[in-house]
Amino acid sequence: MPYFAMRIKIAVGLLLLFVLPLFGQDTKPAGSQVTIPLETYDTLRRNSDVPSRTVIDTILLGGGFRDRNLSIAFSGRTLGTRPVATALQQTDVTISGCSGNAIISRVGRGAFDLIPLADTFVVTCELYISGSDRLQMHVTPSVLSVRSSVEDGELVAGEEDDSGARDYTLVRHVSGPGETLAATATGRYLITLLPDATRFRYAIDVHNPNRTTSSLELKLQSNEHLQQIDSAAPYEVNEGRYVFSIPPGDSTIMLTGELRGTSFVAPVQASLQYLVIESHPLLRPAVQTPAKRISLGETGVTPQYRGALAFETGTERITWTVTRLQALHAISYAVNQATHRLFVPIDGPVLGESFFNVRNEGAPELVLPPKPEPTYVSLGEEPVLMTKNAAGQLTVPLSQGEQQVLVQHRQPLRRGFGFAFGRVAVPQLAVPATDTYLNLSYPAQWVPVYESFASRARVWTPEAGQILLFVLLVIWIERLLAWLDVPLQRRFAIAAALALASTIVTFVLGMVLIAFAILTVAWIAAQSMRMRIVYGAVFGIAALVLLMYTATFGSGGMANRKYDVTSSAPARDAESVDKMNVQEAQGRPAANEPAYQGLPARFTLPTGERTSTFSQELLRADRPQTALVVAVSFALTNWIGLFLALIAIIVLWRDRRRIVDTLRTRVVRPQAVEVPVAE
Repeated sequence: MPYFAMRIKIAVGLLLLFVLPLFGQDTKPAGSQVTIPLETYDTLRRNSDVPSRTVIDTILLGGGFRDRNLSIAFSGRTLGTRPVATALQQTDVTISGCSGNAIISRVGRGAFDLIPLADTFVVTCELYISGSDRLQMHVTPSVLSVRSSVEDGELVAGEEDDSGARDYTLVRHVSGPGETLAATATGRYLITLLPDATRFRYAIDVHNPNRTTSSLELKLQSNEHLQQIDSAAPYEVNEGRYVFSIPPGDSTIMLTGELRGTSFVAPVQASLQYLVIESHPLLRPAVQTPAKRISLGETGVTPQYRGALAFETGTERITWTVTRLQALHAISYAVNQATHRLFVPIDGPVLGESFFNVRNEGAPELVLPPKPEPTYVSLGEEPVLMTKNAAGQLTVPLSQGEQQVLVQHRQPLRRGFGFAFGRVAVPQLAVPATDTYLNLSYPAQWVPVYESFASRARVWTPEAGQILLFVLLVIWIERLLAWLDVPLQRRFAIAAALALASTIVTFVLGMVLIAFAILTVAWIAAQSMRMRIVYGAVFGIAALVLLMYTATFGSGGMANRKYDVTSSAPARDAESVDKMNVQEAQGRPAANEPAYQGLPARFTLPTGERTSTFSQELLRADRPQTALVVAVSFALTNWIGLFLALIAIIVLWRDRRRIVDTLRTRVVRPQAVEVPVAE
């Protein structure tokens, strides 16, 4: 029994040993889990997303060259994830023995990184240089300042580059008599004479051969008003003198401002002094100086204006006097090409547009001629508000360079009794155009008879095909009338009148062809059988050719007459004339685009049915240029043709009895005699 009780106790103990830990794992202490809204969680998470940056506030150089115990200390702060910062680059030094709450790591040749170990860090290291008298460092933009407490050294800062980095040089002071040399300078001075002021630019190149800074004194002695000093070397102003602390090596001092006198003295004692005096084109200087005159290329100075004077000077004073020149009157713009298009409508004013290709070199505006009356002006394909100056002249504002001006205009022309005649004005500017092209166009109702422009004239002449048609008709009609025994003079007059009327009026041509074709058939019928076949074939082919030619070239009478412009105008004239059509075909701005509402409207100039072109180079601009136009109405030419045909018909009607008797004798009677012989 005691043994059994002991075994029960042991089993219960083991059960409690294994079961109680399980209950302990499932049981969690109160407050170990907190539930917050999603917006609060996003706010807490955004507050934790802060930028990470490491900044080196100061690099402090300490120790000395003489005891060879140079040291370097880095101090700064870090934020966020404590990123690595590059401290030095391109440095020929060795850093070791660092202590502090940051790590200095070499990452390449002459490059060191700083790894911060705390939010605010200071680390001090031993510094060893390759030489014994100079330390050069290239400090990255992550370093804010560099300082030095080296007793026998001087820290010289270089210019900052585009990335924000800067070079520093720690130079050892070397004491001893006769070891400090004076800095040498080379002066290049530019004086610009302008109508309203005199400006100067002094460029002084300084070389300091010492290992320490050297002073250079500048004294302005030419009544200069100094406006700006550009130099990496610090300077002080002492009793009107500018004392610069020149670092070792080469440096440049640039002085700019206004010169209030008419003389010049070099502001510095230099081994080489170059002076360049340039002037505005309206000024002409006269220089009095014992200085040596040299070429501009030896000075190394780039002037703005031509004709600059160059001198090699020293301490002597250079004076000058200025003479103001009077500019001669000259044109300020040139007209490379002028293209004019004039359209003579059936009734109303003559419409035209002129295209000027202008090269502007300084004219503020372009004065347009008052005649003919302008209705639209555009500059560079943009409409321009038409305004007048104080003299009442229409002006167009111009800009620099190539300008394209389009002017549309109108003018009257006399008409009467079927004729349009008179002189039309051709717009011209105050400057003669290099090339002038004039294009005259007419509708189908006008036939130009005579035109002239710039001592060149053209008279209407028929085409070769029309002349050939006239000659063939005269010969044909005259031979048939001769067969009908019409007297010689009368038949030539009738033949000429009918042929001329046929070439003018298409209806008359058709009637003549039908009537004389029938008469030709009667003439052929009066011949023998063999001759009928021959004449029928010949006249049939001739009639077919004549009908084809008439249908192709003679359907419009004088409507197809036009001038041949290829013989008198160069090949480029067609392109020059077509420029206006190209501009008309260009699209207009969209209706919803904002535009000024007071601009004039542009009309579309018709191309016309008949055109003629004139060209001339360098027309005189001191007198108006006009074109003489004489045109006849197409209706009048038709009436003239009908009148000629009517006269011929009246003459034939008067001889109708003789013609009928001859026709009976030649056609009817020969056929009656030939019938018995043939049987």
